Amino acid sequence: MKYFISLQIPNNYKNRIEMLRAEFNFFTTEPHITLVPPPDMPDDEFFIKEMIEICKTTQPFIVKLEQLGHFRNKVLYIGVNSSKLINLHEQIYERLNLNKEIRKYVPHLTIVKHRPGRPINIDSIKKRAEKIIIPAPSFNVNSLLIYQQPKEKSIYLPYMRIPFGQ
Repeated sequence: MKYFISLQIPNNYKNRIEMLRAEFNFFTTEPHITLVPPPDMPDDEFFIKEMIEICKTTQPFIVKLEQLGHFRNKVLYIGVNSSKLINLHEQIYERLNLNKEIRKYVPHLTIVKHRPGRPINIDSIKKRAEKIIIPAPSFNVNSLLIYQQPKEKSIYLPYMRIPFGQ
């Protein structure tokens, strides 16, 4: 199985992003903030025990969503500001002994992204996003969420929520 680790966003804001995605026929895993992407994760569940231990010592924290941005005109995202999120990301990589990506971790919430055979027009989606999802909220995070891909090439689904500080 393939997994990734993320933070949930508030349902009311998640719904606004899903409505925007639907306007542009972009259907994928629900909106979230990725802490560890699938390519960096092991394919077996040994990491879950370690994640529970990390979450026991992690206190809830505030995440601030900021402005829209893009990666090479292929991914439209909302920037995420939280030093505690970056610390949690680093702690997970150290504890699970994961190989860090060559690129520096940029906390973000993906709105849409280009896929082979399905190009997107970042500029038109960004204009619409500015009306629907900006301003973006700040919110309290009190758990992380592990997603699992049930079968190859399917969307990832929530698998396990682990609360902080328990």
